[in-house]
Parts: sequence; structure tokens; C-alpha cells
Amino acid sequence: MVNRRGIARLGMLAIGAALASAPGMAWADSSTDWLSSIDGALAGALPAADPSGLNLAISFDGIPLVQDGNATATTLSGEYGLAIAYGDGASATAEGGTGNYALADGTNAEAGAGGAAGSSGNNFNTAMDIGNNQTAVTDGDYNGAYAGAGSLIPDEGGQGSGSFNTAIDIGNNGTGASQVGAHAGSGGLEGLGDDGNHEFAFDFGNNSNGFAEGAVSVGGNNDIASYLGNAANDGSNGHWAYAGFGDNDIANVVGNNSFAASGGGFDPAVVGNNDIATVFDPFGTLGSTAVAGEGFDIPGNFDLAAVFGDGFDTFPGATGGNFLVEILPMLF
Repeated sequence: MVNRRGIARLGMLAIGAALASAPGMAWADSSTDWLSSIDGALAGALPAADPSGLNLAISFDGIPLVQDGNATATTLSGEYGLAIAYGDGASATAEGGTGNYALADGTNAEAGAGGAAGSSGNNFNTAMDIGNNQTAVTDGDYNGAYAGAGSLIPDEGGQGSGSFNTAIDIGNNGTGASQVGAHAGSGGLEGLGDDGNHEFAFDFGNNSNGFAEGAVSVGGNNDIASYLGNAANDGSNGHWAYAGFGDNDIANVVGNNSFAASGGGFDPAVVGNNDIATVFDPFGTLGSTAVAGEGFDIPGNFDLAAVFGDGFDTFPGATGGNFLVEILPMLF
């Protein structure tokens, strides 16, 4: 029978001899343990692992599935949330309720879905920020996509819960921007109260040097806000599509530096329902304004404000009453 122990010992001796005769290989005194010498030689021969620079983090239900670079993804056990962050300084958080999803894709991208850690009842929210932000997440500017409770933006101090909300921000947010992108859910995301459920906000374009630019749908139910265009602060009150503090409101902007608001104003006690405000100004440079619904603390329902062109303003034509219509320019 072949002596297996003897063969194994001969094999190890052969490896040791080969390594000892290799050019450039330094060895300690032969009286030392040769096996330890082999381990040290192999360790010195292998190059150090280089960081990949991938900046990818994935977390599901409190389990970090991937962590590479400085991207961060946060979920909590038992909530079945999914967070994906991809990019230098990107941050995605899905917590504060069941089944939330957050995707941050880009440099300093920010996405928050659900509510703050320790909260509950903010379920099945989706936040997606795809684009680059000039300011880091740690600056507390909250640029990107946030869907759910007001506690997602603690600096505003707002209240209210939010479930089944969707916020999508596609584009870049520049230096000097604060709370720009897409917000959907509780009015607390804008520093106010009231819950928000089944809200949808979509911002497609670049925002720079301003406050509250993009799309905001908060403080009501089944509201839709979309902004398709670029927004830049020019000293006015901001350029955004805002729908909320009421139910079934729609605010839509197609163009640059415009403003559309439907529903209630910024007082949750005065709401507007079933209102529509839209601006269609794809080639303009001045921007336009359309406001439908509540006006001067008087509720407004089933109102329509529409602007087709550049430099027009419907306010207060379709506010503070029911079934009001204001369309500019008048084509008949």
C-alpha cells in the first residue's frame, strides 16, 4: 500500500525547494520552520486588493447584500424594504413601514421612501432619484426623491404619514438647490401637516440654485404633479408643479421656469378637490403660471387653469370658487 503521508510530505518538500530556488526570493535561516517561510513568501508575492470604485450598496430587510465604496443603502429588519444606491456618495433609505423601495443612482443621489427610523405605518412607498447632485447628502439639502411621511425630511419639522406614494426625480440638481426634485406623500415633506396617500410626483429636468423646484404632490389623496423642464431660481417663488391638500388634483408643467398649482394652498384646513392646473410652454424663456383651486383661504373645487404659451398668469382667475375656468391665451 502506498504511504500517503510520505507522499504528502515529499510534495510539500518539493514545493519548498522550488520556492527556495526561485530568483529574488529571500529566505531566513534554514533552521527556522520552512512551512512558515512558505506562508510568508506567498503573502508577500500576492498584490494588495485594489478598491473597485464601484460605489454600490444594496440592502433588503435589514440585510446588507452589497457594500462597495461610499454609497449607502439602509433598510430595517422585518419591514421588507429594498434600498439600492449606486454612485459616489449616493444614499438610499427604505424604512419606517412595510415594503418601501428606494433607488439612488448618481453622484450624491438621494432617495428616501417610507419614514424615519423608528416610525411605522408608512407602507409601499417608492422613491427614485436618477441623476447627479452637486451637494452631498450630508449637507441636509434633501435634493432628490422622497415618498412617504414628513419625518423623511426632519429639518422641515412636518408631521403626517404617507403610504402608496411615488416620487421620481430624473435629472441633475445644482449648487445652491434645496429641497428640489420630487416629493410625494405627507404635507410634512413641505413643513406642514396632514397625511398623504396614493400621491405621485414626477420631475424630469435639471434644477439649480433654488428652493422647492420640481414636482410636489402632498397632503391629500390621489394627486398628481409632474414637471418636465428645467428650473432655475430667478428671484421668484420657485418653479414647480404642486398638487395637494385636497384629493384628485393634477398639476402639470411642460416647459422651463414655470409654476402650476392645484388643490389647496399651504393651509391643510383649506383644501381644494378635483382641480387641474397646467402649463404648456415647451419653447418659452419667461415661464408661465397656472393656479386652480383654493384662493385666499377660500376653498375651490372642480377648477381648471390652463396656460398655452409664455409669460401668462392665470392667478387668481380659477381660484376661490367652484367650477371656475381660466385658459390663456384665449383662442376664441
